Amino acid sequence: MAYYEFLGTTDDGLNRYLPTEHTHGAWGAFQHGSPPAALASRELERFSPDDGMRTARITVNLLGPVPYTELRARTRIVRPGKQIKKLETEILAESRGEWRPCVVATSWRLATFDTSEIEHTREAAVPSLAECTEDNVPLKDWEGGYIQSIVARSAHEPGLETEPQMHWVNTEHQVVAAEEPTAIEHAMSVVDTANGIGAVLNPKDWAFMNVDLTVHFHREPEFGWLGIRARGNIGPDGVGMTGTVLYDEKGAVGRAAQALLVRPQPK
Repeated sequence: MAYYEFLGTTDDGLNRYLPTEHTHGAWGAFQHGSPPAALASRELERFSPDDGMRTARITVNLLGPVPYTELRARTRIVRPGKQIKKLETEILAESRGEWRPCVVATSWRLATFDTSEIEHTREAAVPSLAECTEDNVPLKDWEGGYIQSIVARSAHEPGLETEPQMHWVNTEHQVVAAEEPTAIEHAMSVVDTANGIGAVLNPKDWAFMNVDLTVHFHREPEFGWLGIRARGNIGPDGVGMTGTVLYDEKGAVGRAAQALLVRPQPK
């Protein structure tokens, strides 16, 4: 099971991918944001990887609907360096006879150095995976092939009597078929669900599509379940944002943010 199949490369070196039905989104006949984010991360992670650095931040900009058709990817280094490096990837789809970017993503890679002696995080402790219920409560109001590809557990945080505030999310799907994803690629394949988990609006009444996703990793996550503690915020003028703290089973690993376009669903 995978979100994409690798089709080889073009004559000019672009990687070709075919999305599967597991990429299908809930807002319309286009992909959920998580699979393209994971695919872009896959491109960024595997471009000149053996450089003594690791990914500290990934930003994914969704320039438009990502279709269920063939995608092509090209990646480059835009800021070379031995301590700090920036990469960019473009995911292209064919539109009106031309290949145009539908996703542009960048990452900062930073050189690693042993700072285990001073390791520290100030993020709040959250219910562990073992404390969470084995159900898909966070997903009950959502549809689409992508949502069906993931599993979620939820729990009430201490002192709160509202809906569960902390959710653990995972998937058995590979980003690309027959290819083991890295821990960051795996995390990026589920982190975009933060917008739905932190939702304060009913998706049957309101559309609140994120146009981007930025994730900072202060620690490289462990492979597996990703803890998502998300909070949605809606402004007075049709714009919102979701802010998220991310966890693995050892503790906090980073933060994410998404900008939202908020509109009523057509009746």
